[in-house]
Order: sequence, then C-alpha cells, then structure tokens
Amino acid sequence: MRELAERVGRGARLLLILGLAWVAASHAAAPATGKFLAPPATDAPPLELRDMAGKLHRLSDYRGKVVLVNFWATWCEPCRDEMPSLRTLKQRMDGIRKDAFIVLAVNYAENEITIGAFLQQQALDFPVLLDPFSQVWRAWKPGLLPASFLIGRDGKLRYRVLGELDWAGPEAERVVRALMQAKP
Repeated sequence: MRELAERVGRGARLLLILGLAWVAASHAAAPATGKFLAPPATDAPPLELRDMAGKLHRLSDYRGKVVLVNFWATWCEPCRDEMPSLRTLKQRMDGIRKDAFIVLAVNYAENEITIGAFLQQQALDFPVLLDPFSQVWRAWKPGLLPASFLIGRDGKLRYRVLGELDWAGPEAERVVRALMQAKP
C-alpha cells in the first residue's frame, strides 16, 4: 500500500510540474497587450468597407495620412472603454493638422442595429466601418479585441497594439505625432 501511495505521489508531483511548465510557457508565448509593437514595415492588408451611412472607405484612399485601424465590438468592454480616448486623440491631432490623422473603427461582425444603439450612447467623430462577414478581420488577423494598427503616411504598417490602450496618453500622442511628421 505504501508503494502505491509513493507512486501516486510521484505521479501527482510530475503532473503538477508539467502543469506549471505549461502555464509558464503559455504566458511567455502570449502577446504583450496594451503596448506598441513595431512589426517589420510592410504594406498594410487591404481594407475596403462601408460605414454606417453606406459610404465606402478604402485604406488606399488615405495614403499620405496616418491611419489608426481599430478592431472593436460593442460587447467588448475594453473596446468600449478605449473609444473616448480614441476620440480625444483624434481631436488633438486635428488641432495640430486637420485630417492628417484618421481613425477607422472596424466593427467585428455585428449588425447595424446593435452598433447604432451603441453610437447613440457614444458619439464618435470618426468612421465606424461594418465588417459583418469578418472578411477584413481575416485579412488583418488581429487575434483579439480590441486590436489597433497604425499605418504610416507611406501606407506601411508601423505599429500594432493588442488589447486596450489609453490613446489619450502621452505615449500614443508621441507615436502618432512622429508618424505624422515622417516623410511618406
């Protein structure tokens, strides 16, 4: 009986060690959230979507401007929480140079009624784009919500931010200002 107890004890310890190793590895492999990550400067994936009013927006139409593409959903609390800071950053950048910085809020697969109800509570001064079939989501592969991508004036992907960020904070303003001053 004692031998069986020792075997069970060794097996339990082994399982515990393996479990802890798996947890540590999964946390180490998890992407950093709420931070600016600078991937290699590559062309941004295509984006062509309609806004709530039916107007077509193409990322290529904004070449020469800094564009923040933000993936969000009304059911995502961090997404809702960062919307006011996105609006604040947009207003600050408009104060520096009107229309040099664009925010495109790409809604993840929700219907217009749900989005419209949210927009009645949260007035936004940037386009809310509809991606009802997640086509742009699949092309951009954000992985989680909210997820944001900063595109330089040259059309290249410059930064990505996974998770919520205070866009009205000094770091975000510094990054966007630098991109606005960079040559296209």
